[in-house]
Amino acid sequence: MLDKIKVRLNDVLNNESGDAAGWTVTLFIVGLIVVNVGVAILETVEEFPPEYKTAFYWIEVVSLAVFTVEYGLRLWTCTADEEFHDPVKGRLLYLITPFALVDFVAIFPTYITLFAGAAAIDLLFLRSIRLLRVFRIFKLGRYNDAFKTIEKVLYAKKGELFVVAFIGMIVIIVSASLMYVVESHTSSAFDSIPDSMWWAVETLTTVGYGDVLPATFVGKILGSVIAITGIAFIALPAGILGAGFIEEFQRQRNEKQKTMPTTASINVAAEIREFVSLRDDGHITEDEFNGQKARLLKKS
Repeated sequence: MLDKIKVRLNDVLNNESGDAAGWTVTLFIVGLIVVNVGVAILETVEEFPPEYKTAFYWIEVVSLAVFTVEYGLRLWTCTADEEFHDPVKGRLLYLITPFALVDFVAIFPTYITLFAGAAAIDLLFLRSIRLLRVFRIFKLGRYNDAFKTIEKVLYAKKGELFVVAFIGMIVIIVSASLMYVVESHTSSAFDSIPDSMWWAVETLTTVGYGDVLPATFVGKILGSVIAITGIAFIALPAGILGAGFIEEFQRQRNEKQKTMPTTASINVAAEIREFVSLRDDGHITEDEFNGQKARLLKKS
């Protein structure tokens, strides 16, 4: 009996069967996540009157209770999944899965802020911990295929992205070193290579804040070349990710096409049903029916 309850709860929490109970829980949790992220953002606005702060507090308390119960139920029912079937080892493995870690991060900051209090913790640290609640938005990944698609693309293109990141680091170091050699005697902004690296990063990423500028003619020429190089520097990862998304979408379309019945198979099934009716009505014998069925299946 307990195992049946566990399996059913696991099904509802993950909405595997897509029934009314599963969709109700899913929509409720998604709505609560959206409300919580909004509250975490609005709480940073000091101009809100006290009554709003009180409402935000109770929304947080209720949400904490719901998310804690959800976390506990997921931990208890995870053994219904074959991957985590062992009562102890399975639950430990589940605890370190990405979604379980997101669920944990979604609730622990609130416990710290509710029970530790501002007197026990530095106020700045306390506010920083509370802002971690914004990360509850990642709980939506459990209910949205978009997060899964991004994860698959990043995993598939991790090798290319690592190469681009490595090349980018080399370009930043070389650019900063060259600007240090050219500009260090004229500007305090290029007193060291680490200082010059800030200029290299904002130039190569085409941000160009304008807080650090080369003063010499050679420095300006070099800065122009580095800025143009930055266009290619940004285009490389964008192109890799773009190609990755195209490949992933194409793969998903191919999988859908494989699972969809073809027109030919639908026609064969319809003809077999007709021969079943003829056999049941006595118009053809069992042997004739089997012969026609074999012929149709062979043709398909």
